[in-house]
Amino acid sequence: MDIILPAIQKVGTTMIGQLPYVFGLAAFFTIINRFSNQACNPGRPWWKSRDLMADTHYLFLLPLMLPYLGNAVAIIFMLLFWGQSTMSEWPEYIKHGHGILSGLPFYAQAAVYIIGSDFLLYWAHRLFHFDSLWPFHAVHHSAEDVDWTTTYRAHPIDNIFRFGIVKFFMMVLGISPEVSLMMVPFDIISAAFVHSNLNWTLGPLKYVIATPVFHRWHHTSPDQGGMKNYSPTFSFWDLFFGTFYMPEGKLPQEYGNGEPDFPKDFIGQMIVPFKHFARNLKKGKELEKIKQ
Repeated sequence: MDIILPAIQKVGTTMIGQLPYVFGLAAFFTIINRFSNQACNPGRPWWKSRDLMADTHYLFLLPLMLPYLGNAVAIIFMLLFWGQSTMSEWPEYIKHGHGILSGLPFYAQAAVYIIGSDFLLYWAHRLFHFDSLWPFHAVHHSAEDVDWTTTYRAHPIDNIFRFGIVKFFMMVLGISPEVSLMMVPFDIISAAFVHSNLNWTLGPLKYVIATPVFHRWHHTSPDQGGMKNYSPTFSFWDLFFGTFYMPEGKLPQEYGNGEPDFPKDFIGQMIVPFKHFARNLKKGKELEKIKQ
């Protein structure tokens, strides 16, 4: 408890400090949406989104908390893993980490974190597009009007497993928890950028950096770009692994997970993945009985 309580207190303080980022993003995209020539889909400003009510629930109930709780859980597991169970050892671990990369200076660790976590998130993202995990990730893809608020639309299981496990691996390598915590604002801003309703491709840089158009194709149907463009920050991962999709002179128009009966409300979206698994479990038992 000497370790857990201070960790939770630090997480809470850091969470409150992120509220300005939310209001800053809202102000920035309110201004940029006034320029219709910058929009990927003109006439769809974020404040008129059909998904705004649900996104608002996600914004205030889940995402401001989950990234930091995920860090706290990973930190606690790592402290126990390395046997650093006394309060005197905790600050040293938070600052420098423990592992093969812990001797690197802060900025070197930050660079490794940005590139390494992006690589891991690329593959974690692909895994959540497989049938077994898709019901949780389908929540994120249920948005019909993709914009910066869609960033926050994620089922907790999807969020914790994709981002929590990646952070855990980074810490195993020796990246300090302090680096991981300080990168959360970068993660929030970059995610809001790629989800924004902008027609920005950044020219040749589209092969290096994930852009709004790049990621918006990922939110289209599977027969378009819905099974492409998995990279969160660096699009070159998709180039390397053959999943890059940005047709020249064309912009994405329609979005969604392809399930017309998918719940629109926050509570329904929290429950529907478990209903899906319950149905599959029931079908499996029925098939087993038929075989017998």
